[in-house]
Amino acid sequence: MIYGFGGVAIKSLAFFTLPIYTRLFSPDQYGVIEMFATLAGIFSMFMTLGLDSAQSYYYMQAKNDGSIDEKNIIGEIFQLRVIFGLAVVFIAVAGSSMIIRIVFQTPVPSSYLWLVVVATLFSTLISQSLEIFRLIYKPWQYISLSFVQTILGIGFVLLFAYRLNRGLSGYFTGTLIGSMISLIIGWVATRKYRYWGKIHTERWKEYLRFGIPLLPAGLMVWIMSASDRWFIMNMMGSYDTGIYAIGAKISMLIMLAVEPFRKAWWPIAMDMLNKKDGPDFFKRVALVYVGLGSLAAVTLTLSAPYIIRYFADERYFESWRMVGILCWGSIFYGFYLISMLGVFKVKKTYLNIYIHGSGAAINLILNYYLVPIYGIVGAAAATSISILVANIVGMIISNRHYRIDWNWGTMAGILIVSWSFILWYTVLL
Repeated sequence: MIYGFGGVAIKSLAFFTLPIYTRLFSPDQYGVIEMFATLAGIFSMFMTLGLDSAQSYYYMQAKNDGSIDEKNIIGEIFQLRVIFGLAVVFIAVAGSSMIIRIVFQTPVPSSYLWLVVVATLFSTLISQSLEIFRLIYKPWQYISLSFVQTILGIGFVLLFAYRLNRGLSGYFTGTLIGSMISLIIGWVATRKYRYWGKIHTERWKEYLRFGIPLLPAGLMVWIMSASDRWFIMNMMGSYDTGIYAIGAKISMLIMLAVEPFRKAWWPIAMDMLNKKDGPDFFKRVALVYVGLGSLAAVTLTLSAPYIIRYFADERYFESWRMVGILCWGSIFYGFYLISMLGVFKVKKTYLNIYIHGSGAAINLILNYYLVPIYGIVGAAAATSISILVANIVGMIISNRHYRIDWNWGTMAGILIVSWSFILWYTVLL
């Protein structure tokens, strides 16, 4: 409940900036912002290297068997994250011109990328402070720090982009400064849960052995969730990318429910993996999740035209047609923490490469063929379908290591009804 209400409050702050951003930035400019956001996702993966998942696993293991002080685990992983984060910043800055040529249809200043990659480093380090609060079951502290991070980000963006009239440069500068101040606050708030002593390298290999196999899988997830922007940018242009981005932002309202579930679910799931009634528990949670997700998706689809008309500039109105389709991508994203429990149970994280790779391959194929024909609606469909495929493959592979008797028929029926209605309402109506 705390994660849920707190998440709603925080997401609402960002959501209510849409009337300002869609009037402050044209669809072309918003398309540029969106493409840098997708780049930030790639930078974040290489900075983190799956060490967030490694921290969760080894922290809970140390908590249960008492063999290692949990503070040492947090400190050692923090050291690794700083090292790899700085390496990514250096490489991105050195190759900024080449990256921009690959990503953007028209040239943009390299300074934008420099600001983005440094802000991403700060954000990944803030995320460790947030993870600490989640692992020690301190949801109020988690929500408070998330709230401060959101407020500072929005405040400095509005200061530089709107008040000082710096445009896109102001947007990226404000994001950087907000992240830097939030990082300092996060460090202060979690100081007693951290080990700040000298560098210890004896367990680095173990953490990296657990986390690095998650990197290729993370890249596959990025392809499924963000490559649609690249196809739209290069096949249609920055204007349509901006339209699509707003539809994606509205669809993220579904994350008001999905993200609190993910935050609260993961520590519980790690505990239940070691209990006899775990499989039955996971089976029931999966069915309830799909049912509630379908209801939420239909509700958001029906509301999308009114939300767009009220919160966004009229130039962005057509983006409502993507909302219902794209929200399923977020729902399926949340389902990953259920569909692949067996993989984490046996610590065979390398299997995520095959699971997410199947979805990524489907995504690239669908985007290549659907975007030229159906435009941004085709890109939305490619994204959600590919994440669904990855979940199905994950459930099949995971079941070989940790048996769960999924309600396949019931879940499939719920999805068919929901998807049929959404496609009829957004495309055929």
